[in-house]
Amino acid sequence: MRILTAQEIREAEQKANDSGLSYYLMMENAGRGCAGKIAAAADRSGAVVILCGKGKNGGDGFVIARYLFSYGYRVCVIRMFDEPSDELSEQMAEILPEGVEQLNYVAQRFDSLKAIENAAILVDAIFGIGFHGALPESIAELFANFPKYSAKKIAVDVPSGLSVSEPACAGCYRADVTLSMLCFKPEHVYAPWNAWCGKTEIVPIGFRTEGKTGLCSFTEKEAAAALPPRPFNSHKGTYGHALIAAGSKNMPGAAVIAAKGALNAGAGLVTLAFPDCIYPAVTSQLTENIMLPLPTAQDGGFSSVGIPTLTERFDRYTAAAVGCGMTVSDEPEKVLEALVAGFPGTLVIDADGINLLARHMHILENASGRVILTPHPAEMARLTGLSVQEINAAREKTASDFAKAHNVVLLLKGVNTVIASPEGKICINPTGSSALSRGGSGDLLTGVIAALAAQGLGPFRAACMGAYLHGMAGRIAEQRYTSYAATVERIVGCLPDAFSQIMTGT
Repeated sequence: MRILTAQEIREAEQKANDSGLSYYLMMENAGRGCAGKIAAAADRSGAVVILCGKGKNGGDGFVIARYLFSYGYRVCVIRMFDEPSDELSEQMAEILPEGVEQLNYVAQRFDSLKAIENAAILVDAIFGIGFHGALPESIAELFANFPKYSAKKIAVDVPSGLSVSEPACAGCYRADVTLSMLCFKPEHVYAPWNAWCGKTEIVPIGFRTEGKTGLCSFTEKEAAAALPPRPFNSHKGTYGHALIAAGSKNMPGAAVIAAKGALNAGAGLVTLAFPDCIYPAVTSQLTENIMLPLPTAQDGGFSSVGIPTLTERFDRYTAAAVGCGMTVSDEPEKVLEALVAGFPGTLVIDADGINLLARHMHILENASGRVILTPHPAEMARLTGLSVQEINAAREKTASDFAKAHNVVLLLKGVNTVIASPEGKICINPTGSSALSRGGSGDLLTGVIAALAAQGLGPFRAACMGAYLHGMAGRIAEQRYTSYAATVERIVGCLPDAFSQIMTGT
């Protein structure tokens, strides 16, 4: 699903209007769609209170009120200001059925507050997209009392007061569900703003956004559709064979975690290549992998002596990953170079693999297959020469520029993980948790992405889905263990639940 700014939305609506889909019909479609989603999730036993502003967002609220009333709900519309300032919204207000109760918040404050307090469903249709500045004091005071109400809280398009242009979210309407017209807006995807939106659902309004490049993100349905198929009539070969080259004397756990990530993300077979000095540590933790111990260099990492053994097996694998805990020295660099130059499929490069690339970027120029890089901001700084501050100030641009310049898929980790393709598509991952802020989390992500690529997903989609699953597993682990105690092993154990949630939508 594409992510459009307020200005891009206005331009898209203007284009649709010019093409024959009137603004009136767009608002009618929006309100009807929202009402349908509300009706599908709530019975008619309680009252619905809709808070309407004076602009187009309020107009959507009036349409929602009309349709919910026609479905048999008890509906109360509260005009938060005086008359609508938008002509179309005023038209929608004028055709409200007589049975819809209408209150003016300014003139009928007591009655309005009583209706709000007794509501089963509260719908925020006060301010829409493009909100700037601070909420009016009266609205902010009203919202401050909302946590004590048991009503289900729904926002139309964007919770009132919420804007990515405003760093503080305090005082905003906090929704359980946000019904977004047409597409995602930045507030629905970017943290911390997305926490105020609750679950975001998309409402069609009569036309689709255009373009194959630009910002996008996954809805839950899109994530489910993007998972590799698992046909009943299958075997282990159906689901690919992932190669993981990782680990060293001081970091055997990186190899173990990456391998577990690949196993728990559905690869039919996972071969783990590692320096033979860590054989006891690896084999004591893994039982389902094919083991490929290779000679160890003097520093405890991979020795270039093992390259022929590694490369002679390339035709067995459908995807590969390299770099987790492999050390940064000349010998592992030769192993990395052999993988990049010789492996014909999708290759995920993480951690020390990225640090090695930063020393000699020309290695990427000889890639035989498609490459996915998964740096965190400090590793990205080594790749680009930019500071971490510069990277975090322009994450999308930095990732996209690098992906295009080096013909790779670039996954820039961190809050609001960015995945950029060389063709110009940019995905913002909507999942995540502070539980993922610990050593080994990136190794797990690497294994998950490699497994998805091994099962046939293209590099960009594998990276997007890997980030989505990884973030969801972290979120589940945080809920189950707290972010303090959600170790990476526990996050690995939450991957099955992440798959289940995506597949069932619960």
